[in-house]
Amino acid sequence: MKLAEVTKQPKGFRLTGIYRIARFDVKKKKNGKAYGDCMISDTSGDVPAKYWDITAETAAVMSKHGILRLEAMLDFFKDNPQFTIIRIGVPAESETTAMLRNLGLMAKQDLAVMYGALLEFIAAVGNEQFRLVLTHIFAGEFSRQFQHHPGAVWNHHAWIGGLLEHTLEVAASAVDYCKRNPSVNQDILLSAALLHDIGKVQEIEVDDIGLPVGFTRAGKLLRHIYLGMEQVEYACRATGASPEVALILKHCILAHHGQPEWGSPVEPMMVEAEVLHYLDNLSAKTDQFGRDEERTAPGGFTRSATLRRDVYRPELK
Repeated sequence: MKLAEVTKQPKGFRLTGIYRIARFDVKKKKNGKAYGDCMISDTSGDVPAKYWDITAETAAVMSKHGILRLEAMLDFFKDNPQFTIIRIGVPAESETTAMLRNLGLMAKQDLAVMYGALLEFIAAVGNEQFRLVLTHIFAGEFSRQFQHHPGAVWNHHAWIGGLLEHTLEVAASAVDYCKRNPSVNQDILLSAALLHDIGKVQEIEVDDIGLPVGFTRAGKLLRHIYLGMEQVEYACRATGASPEVALILKHCILAHHGQPEWGSPVEPMMVEAEVLHYLDNLSAKTDQFGRDEERTAPGGFTRSATLRRDVYRPELK
C-alpha cells in the first residue's frame, strides 16, 4: 500500500511490507536511551518514523540497508502522520526488486529492453556525425550507469531507470513531432533528445540500491547541463565531428531548460532546441501531475510543492 494511502488511515493502523528507508540516524532521548530517527519513503511521499529503544544491532542493519521489511504503527505528532517501527527484516533480492517496481521506485519496463529501444533510436539518426557521437557516448560503463540511473533527486522520474525512461519519452515524442512537422530537423532533435540529460549520471548521487540520495560534488558545483555539454565536447573530439555539430548539440543541451531562471544560461535559438525544451518539460510535468494525483482522492485537490499550484484529480465513472 502506498504511504499516501496509509496516512489517511486512523491512528494505530498497522503498516506491513517492504519500504525504502530514505534517511536514518541514531539519536538519544533525554534519558540517554538510543532511538532510530528515519524517513520511510515511496513515490507518493515521505513519512517520518521512530524506532524507540533501538539496539546497536538493529541500528547497524538500518544503516546498511536502504530497503527493509517493516512492521510499524501509524501515529500522529502535532497532527502530522508518523510511524512507530515495531520490527524490521532484510528482504530477499527478488522481493526487493518486486517492491521497487510495485512502489514506483523502479521503471516498470525491463531496463535492458528499454536500452535496446534507445539503441534503435541511435540507429535511426541519419547524419553520420551525430550518430557517431551518440554511439561513442552510449557505450561501455556509461551505458550500464545510464540504464539504471534516476532522472532526478526528488522530482520527475526519481527512480531506478528513470533517466532512461524519461529520455525515451522525449526521444519518442521528438520523432512523432518531426513526422508532423517536417521543417524540424529530426537528426538534430532526436540526437539532442537522447543527449539532453546525460550529465545527470555525474550529477546525481545514488545509494547501493541505485536510488537517488542527493547531488555529487560535481553535481552541486557544475550541474547536469554543464556536465552533459562537457561529455558531448569530448565525444565530438574523439569522433572527429565538425565544430558545427558540436556547437549545435551543446546549444541544445545548454538551452533545454528554456530560460535562465530554470537553469539555462541561454534561451533556445534553434527550432530544434525550442521543441526539445517543450518536450522535456512535457515529460517532466506529466510525471509530476501523475504523482501528485496519487496523493488525493478522485474529486479532490492536493497542493503540489513542485508545480506550485493545486492539482485536481478528476472524478469520472
